[in-house]
Amino acid sequence: MPSIAALERLLSKGQDSALLRYGLASAHLKTEPDADLEQAAQHLKTCLALDPDYTAAYKLLSKVLRDQHQPEAALKILERGILCAQAAKDMQAQREMEVFARRLRKAQEFDL
Repeated sequence: MPSIAALERLLSKGQDSALLRYGLASAHLKTEPDADLEQAAQHLKTCLALDPDYTAAYKLLSKVLRDQHQPEAALKILERGILCAQAAKDMQAQREMEVFARRLRKAQEFDL
């Protein structure tokens, strides 16, 4: 995986894209998983603004939001991602997000 610095250089050259933003978010999460949650979330939100059909971004953003202690926001992102995956007939992504959503809901029940 390219370094954050290498990806940031591409971004600074004006080569912004959904794939680049997803890569930046992933790099931040691998480098400093707890410290870079906000940066990862911002890159994923930009990724989805550039390409609202990027199903992997929905999955990763929902995990970031969960880690930021925002389960309701994570569930909303998952709902959008599931609809996107259904429209794209991406059954694998749909199933993964449905399972993650069930787990989030279950965890919320225990927190009450």
